[in-house]
Amino acid sequence: MRFVLHGENMKCLIADLVVELDPKFENTKQLAAPFLYDGGRPTDFELKCSDEYLAELMSRAAEGVNVEQMENFAFSNSFNRRAIKYSTMLVHSSALIYDGGAYLFSADSGVGKSTHTRLWLKEFGGRVHIMNDDKPVVRLYDDKAIVYGTPFDGGSGIALNEAFPLKAIIFIERGEENSVRVPENKEIIQKLYFQTAHMVSASVADKMLENFGKLLSLTRFYVLTCNTKPDAARKAFQFLIENAPLR
Repeated sequence: MRFVLHGENMKCLIADLVVELDPKFENTKQLAAPFLYDGGRPTDFELKCSDEYLAELMSRAAEGVNVEQMENFAFSNSFNRRAIKYSTMLVHSSALIYDGGAYLFSADSGVGKSTHTRLWLKEFGGRVHIMNDDKPVVRLYDDKAIVYGTPFDGGSGIALNEAFPLKAIIFIERGEENSVRVPENKEIIQKLYFQTAHMVSASVADKMLENFGKLLSLTRFYVLTCNTKPDAARKAFQFLIENAPLR
């Protein structure tokens, strides 16, 4: 399989990293456009997506996934692995912004993270918005964690070029009743591992684990068990924001 569209290099600023990529398809070009960078900083790394790699991914793609979506996925995959050494990590989540802070609602595909954050949009209207509905990243600094939007998405088209302080990471589990609990560190690490870029080399894995440890010290974690009714958003808001402990 060959994809004959002509690509063009795009220099972008993603999570304060200067990244060059050469997309062939309009989907990735359009999502990357708000991230274009014309400053003088050198490139931190380049992202490539060969025809051969794209064809391999398409051969294993789920039914209904088109080649443009797969190219975006390929660039996302590459970025999330390369960014680890810069203390930057994917958290597969829907990034909800409230009052200048980012709340990452994370779950396995199909559990309902996007369904839950859309309940917040219905319940709280203009007080909240979604920055990225699938692939935001967290960059770790000495004393803070910042959530950045990326030009990568899971099909929603929500991929804003924004950055906000991380307030909490919330792992969603489906249940009949709505409740929130604070998990132990062991459970947090297990859940983070499956919601980030974890198929990495041994040397990168060491840095990934270092990032996990630092993230534990910089933010709060919760497990939200919820249904799909509006009260789920109200319950989460009450616990995470109204009654949230100060760091």
